[in-house]
Amino acid sequence: MDKPIATISILLAFLVGASLGMRYFGEEPILVSEKTPEEENINFESVLIGEIPSPGSGASIAGDTEPQTAVAAGAYTLSGKNILGWNLQKRWPIASITKLMSAHIASLVMDKAEVVTISQTAVDTIGDSGGLRVGEAFQVMDLLKAMLLVSSNDAAAAIAEHYGNEEFITLMNQTAEEVGMGNTRFVEPTGLSPQNQSTVEDLVRFANYIWQNDRQLLEISRRSTDYIVDINTGLTRQLVSINAFAGRADFLGGKTGSIPASDDNLLSVFSVPDRKEPVVVVVFGSQDRFGETAKILSDL
Repeated sequence: MDKPIATISILLAFLVGASLGMRYFGEEPILVSEKTPEEENINFESVLIGEIPSPGSGASIAGDTEPQTAVAAGAYTLSGKNILGWNLQKRWPIASITKLMSAHIASLVMDKAEVVTISQTAVDTIGDSGGLRVGEAFQVMDLLKAMLLVSSNDAAAAIAEHYGNEEFITLMNQTAEEVGMGNTRFVEPTGLSPQNQSTVEDLVRFANYIWQNDRQLLEISRRSTDYIVDINTGLTRQLVSINAFAGRADFLGGKTGSIPASDDNLLSVFSVPDRKEPVVVVVFGSQDRFGETAKILSDL
């Protein structure tokens, strides 16, 4: 009986030693996947739609030999002149950048003072940003703030449900077509679905369109904080922006976006010294969207 125990002890000691050796001498064990089955399904679905590469594909800014962390990125003048970028026409899940289109549709078809009651369906939407509760009631304007500052999925779902989901999504796609966003598609209003896809070029067109036609949305999105009020109780709730650029004088607005299938995305509009018009920077599939955007700005 002692020999098997001794053998097992030696084997365990060997395995522990091997593990420590890999940890401290730079050799990492290979992992097949750290994603849940649900995340794997999301990625598979998005690949079917958009032919999506893995992040860190090695594409780089012209003249820069350092690999970029973003799958695709670009900087344009607001009028559409490309300054720099890579993979500008690659379709990618845009995640909560979707909410910029949802907010625009809401501002087109709904009175901003119109009151929307929060339903159980809206609250059941994944994510709890904004902290909305069943039975609370907010003006459309306040729900737009929640969508643009803290990326509230509940707020986007509540607005679309209030108007009519199918009609709302139809308007999102119709508007994209009218703007000339030929590689853009929406299937829901929050950005949770990886089937909501666009390209860097299309989002630059959309940013220009919003600047010309619905600039108030960008003005909301540049704020570092704001407040919303529950109509039923009169209670005020503070929103603190999740955008690291919010509150900066040169930041003119934008939208974050992130789901497992996309990594981190960011659309930003900036004023840039010595340039006559604002610059739009779009970053897809980054591990550091704010750092990537800042680097692009420094290269202009």
